Amino acid sequence: MEDNNPNADDSLSKSERRRVRILQTLMNGAASQIRDLAEDLGVSLMTIHRDLMELEKEGLVRRLRGSVSAEKSLLFESSYNYRGRKQVDEKKRLARAAVDRLEPGNAVIIDDSTTTYHVCDYLAEVTPLTVITNAVPILERLRTMPDIDLIATGGRYHQGYNGYFGASAEKAIRSYHVDVAIMSTTTIQGLALFTPDETVVRSKLAMMEVARKRFLLADATKFQFSALNYVAQITDFDLVLLTGDVPQANLDQMRQAGVKFELV
Repeated sequence: MEDNNPNADDSLSKSERRRVRILQTLMNGAASQIRDLAEDLGVSLMTIHRDLMELEKEGLVRRLRGSVSAEKSLLFESSYNYRGRKQVDEKKRLARAAVDRLEPGNAVIIDDSTTTYHVCDYLAEVTPLTVITNAVPILERLRTMPDIDLIATGGRYHQGYNGYFGASAEKAIRSYHVDVAIMSTTTIQGLALFTPDETVVRSKLAMMEVARKRFLLADATKFQFSALNYVAQITDFDLVLLTGDVPQANLDQMRQAGVKFELV
C-alpha cells in the first residue's frame, strides 16, 4: 500500500520493518526458533506468527515445529521484488531529484538497488546519456529507450540482488570513467554505510572509484537497521538525497560533518 503521508499507517510500517529484519536474519538459510525471533524483535509470539504467515504467503519462509527457515532459492528469487515494493513513492522522489541534477551527454553508472531503479522513469528527459549498470531490471527497462547508450557490466548473476557481481563485473566497472554514480545503501549507521553482502560492497566501491561525482539516495528507513559489511562513509558522496522522516539527530550529525544533503 502506498501513501504519500509517511505517518498514515504506523502499524503497517512497523510490521514491514519487522519482516525485513526477519528476512535479514534468515538470509544465510539457517533455521531460527520462532520464539527467539519474537524475543529478538521484542514482540509477542502472536505477532511474530502473523508476520511469518505473511512472509509464508510471499513464498519467502517455511515454518516447521516451532522454527522457521528460508530456502535460499526461494528467498533470493523473491527478495528483490519484495524490497522493490517498499517505499515506492519515496524512491520515486529520490530518483526524480537525482535525474534533475544530470545533464544531456553525461555518462552515468547506476547500482543494483531498488531505489536507483526508479531513475529509469525520468532519464528520457535528459538524453542523450551513457548508462552503465550491473542491474538486470535497469538493463531491461532501458534497452529500448532512445538515445541511451546502455552498457552492461557482465559478471556472475546473483538472483537475490537481480544483478551482476564478482571480479569480472568489478574489472569492467573500473575500465570506465563516468560523470555521476547514482547509488543507494541498505542502511546508514552514524556516518557509515553498511550492506549485508560483501559481494555488493566491492561493486559499489568500484562504482565510487570511477565517478567524478557521487550521489547517494536514501529514504528514512535506511536509518533504522543494521547490516554486517561496511561500505563507505556518507562524507564520500558529493550529494546525499534524503526523503521521509529522517531522525533529527542524524541530520544534525551530517550537517556537523559537512555532508551536502537535501530533503526531497
